[in-house]
Amino acid sequence: MFSLICELDQGVSELEQFLCRVGIEYHLVEMEDEEGKNIYCKFGNRTVKFSSICSSGTRSLVFLFYWYKQRENIKFMYLDEFDAFYHTELSQNMLKILMEIEKMQIIVSTHNTDVISNELLRPDCYFILEDNEIQPFYKRTRKALREAHNLQKMYKAGAFNERL
Repeated sequence: MFSLICELDQGVSELEQFLCRVGIEYHLVEMEDEEGKNIYCKFGNRTVKFSSICSSGTRSLVFLFYWYKQRENIKFMYLDEFDAFYHTELSQNMLKILMEIEKMQIIVSTHNTDVISNELLRPDCYFILEDNEIQPFYKRTRKALREAHNLQKMYKAGAFNERL
């Protein structure tokens, strides 16, 4: 994956910008090694192979970045457990980036209730998948959902456990 990014036009500098945008700041450089072109991380006057210091979350971000670079050719994307390796702030930042993409429908799944927020999506954009059935939040409560509601708090309190 890392060598594929080196093959993209401006791939390494754009990867650095992408990671910075979601809160991960590395100074990345492309260098030749025994494997060919590779990405290295520069710390002062030392360089370390980027793949050797990447967490599973950063590796997942690199994969998403590679896909993100190809987005002009994609009209529909489903990301299951898109944030399995992310902390909450990173999950929220990634959702914001994904929502900026035009002319593509994106569906994400997660177990992270911290991303249930009116600040990210409207209440009618959240769904529950249970017993092979998908229902929007508004069909699982008798309450009228408002922008002022704390959707995460409602979810945790069981407000969406009804099936209307």
